[in-house]
Amino acid sequence: MIKFGLFSDLHYSLPGAEQRGNSSRAFDDSMKGMARFASEKADFAVSLGDNIQPAENAAGQYAQLKNMLTAWSKYGIPVHLSHGNHDFQQLSLSDMMEIQQTDRTYYGFDLRGSRFLILDSCFNPDGTHFSEDNFDWRFGKISDDQVEWLKAKLSDKMRTFVFCHYNLYFDPEYEYADWYQVTNKEEVRSIMESAGCVEAVFQGHFHSSRRFVLNNIHYINIPSPILSDNFSPDDFPIVEILENGFLMNGEKMV
Repeated sequence: MIKFGLFSDLHYSLPGAEQRGNSSRAFDDSMKGMARFASEKADFAVSLGDNIQPAENAAGQYAQLKNMLTAWSKYGIPVHLSHGNHDFQQLSLSDMMEIQQTDRTYYGFDLRGSRFLILDSCFNPDGTHFSEDNFDWRFGKISDDQVEWLKAKLSDKMRTFVFCHYNLYFDPEYEYADWYQVTNKEEVRSIMESAGCVEAVFQGHFHSSRRFVLNNIHYINIPSPILSDNFSPDDFPIVEILENGFLMNGEKMV
């Protein structure tokens, strides 16, 4: 069995800098969430983006995110990041890669017969990466080279779970659905559907819990803790991968 924890859209602001839609409490909640993941012996955790709000300057935001990652590391669980738009309001792409000590912001890994793909949806329609507030939050994209990489990663048909900040699918009846989905959503979904091995996509950005099934793929929005008055396990769910299907906080996803 594989277990992993999820959280999204902490929008953590430093104490004294709170504004509508963000919270200095979010970091404390994330530590409780990490403790919960550790107690349940999760193999890893994934943040679905928008961890931070702007600080006094870019250096402050850099230190803020780095300190968060250092604090989470004390629980001994790898934390993977699918970045959100707010993470690049002050930070540059090079800042982010330096903090993560990586040369690419999307990647995959295999664990006990399943594959996990961390996508980066923070690209502008022209292909440039979000960096230092150079973007319109309504228009995120999976980059062209990432699309080709995704095809290659799905070519061997290994059972796969996908993580993304911007949504790959959302309720088409919602008036502003396109603002929350990547601009090339149909292309990406077509690739996943054709491969036939993607079981679920976990996504953030919308802040509320939503679940959809489209062409045998689950699309699950993880809620933001800033909407809860107190810490809630629903904001930090644990997914258990079974031989057939998976559970989220003990509930079978069907």
